[in-house]
Amino acid sequence: MIGPRACCFAALLLVQCARGPAAEEAPPGAGPPLPPAGQPSPPPATKWEGALGVSMSMSQEYQGAARTKVSARPAFFIRYGRFVVSSGGSVVTRRRDDVFRGLGMDVVQRDRLRMNVSLRLDHGRRSSSSDALAGIEDVPRTIRARSSATWQLDHGWKLAAAWNADLLGRGGGHVVDLGIGHDRRLSPRTTWSVGSGLVWADRRNTQSYYGVTPEESQASGYAVYMPGSGLRGVSLSTGWRMEINPDWTAYWGGSIGRLLGPAKDSPFTDAARSWSLNGGVARRF
Repeated sequence: MIGPRACCFAALLLVQCARGPAAEEAPPGAGPPLPPAGQPSPPPATKWEGALGVSMSMSQEYQGAARTKVSARPAFFIRYGRFVVSSGGSVVTRRRDDVFRGLGMDVVQRDRLRMNVSLRLDHGRRSSSSDALAGIEDVPRTIRARSSATWQLDHGWKLAAAWNADLLGRGGGHVVDLGIGHDRRLSPRTTWSVGSGLVWADRRNTQSYYGVTPEESQASGYAVYMPGSGLRGVSLSTGWRMEINPDWTAYWGGSIGRLLGPAKDSPFTDAARSWSLNGGVARRF
């Protein structure tokens, strides 16, 4: 059991990051490019390093929505030794850095294996974000803990696995994602990445994001729906990264996906297929 003081301390360390559309986390195999297996990353010149920029995206109002939205937010990445504060996405300073949001720490740093733990603020979901959610209760904010591992294989391939949990018990439940990815350098300045991911969620998570209680049914007009645990979605993503010069980098890409199981069968899932586009620019320091 995590005490109130510990939760408050963790919350103060977390960075307010914009909530991603759909799955809270980026697809696990679509992280930044990694160097060839067997070649360790060059150590940073100093313990401090970072990047600051802006990121834009076009995606569904919520995963399963028929309507789309466009959003922009600051993008940043700050590292001190093994500790990282990040908004997620592709704003990194070293090619071996994994992608996660919030406050994280590298636990294992090897040529073929990297393991991370992190804490982040999950903004949940507001019913006011879409007319289709009228009458459905908000999913409250919470603090999520995430542990992940990435295995670097030969020829630019990698496997990834992650588990994250709602530390405050506010309905976020547990989520597990698995992924495979591949990185290919197209030119000295441009790298192409492709990845695929599979997400599983427990009953508390699917009920919070896709269920309809009797009270919500009366307020919204949707039929009562009490989903269980199961596979929540599958995705395929691709992206390009260009090193404009030693200080500036740009990235762009997109993803397509499909809801599965309990999420697909939700009364307010209007579109089982999902898609998103994103891009940004950042300056390293």
